[in-house]
Amino acid sequence: MIEQWLAQSLWEWIAVILSIAYVVLAANANRWCWLCAFLSTAIFTVLFFDVNLLQESALNVYYLVMAVYGYWHWQDQQNDEQRPVIRWPLKKHLFGASICLVVASVSAVIADHILGSDFPYLNAFTVWFAVYTTYLVARKVLENWLFWIIINPLSAYMFWHKEMYVTVALMAVYFIMSWYGLWQWYRIWRQQNESRVAAATH
Repeated sequence: MIEQWLAQSLWEWIAVILSIAYVVLAANANRWCWLCAFLSTAIFTVLFFDVNLLQESALNVYYLVMAVYGYWHWQDQQNDEQRPVIRWPLKKHLFGASICLVVASVSAVIADHILGSDFPYLNAFTVWFAVYTTYLVARKVLENWLFWIIINPLSAYMFWHKEMYVTVALMAVYFIMSWYGLWQWYRIWRQQNESRVAAATH
């Protein structure tokens, strides 16, 4: 296992380092996280294709697009300030999750019976919920971190079986940072509300 760890490709190491930089910056609501996201996902797109995780590879193409969108959306174009952290009601999240489950089911059947992809059902679940959750990050929705807390361990299980141990370690870092991001964004959200209340009373 140590030999396999040392044998991980240089590109995977670079992608992992950039991904860690992304999640650290994102947890602190720093707009430059999206540049790290763009570079890391470009590398992972190729790596996942090489190990026959086709849905995961396609997901990273989506991440490339969302990195550009996220960088643009996090900056309020009218006043040149960072957009605030927002929250969505439970009903809205349940609707989004229901759509993800339906699409993931169809995607899994196609991946299993037509494409011959590995881990078609688990991969479909992680991919489509990651699609939804990445959109939440780009929109600065606080609850995105709750979804990542579930997605990351499931992804780690899949990557472990593919012997992508550096990426497994990345998922472990993501899991820890998701809890940090949840706390940090909640703190920012509360400060925003307190500032609004203080401004309204003056």
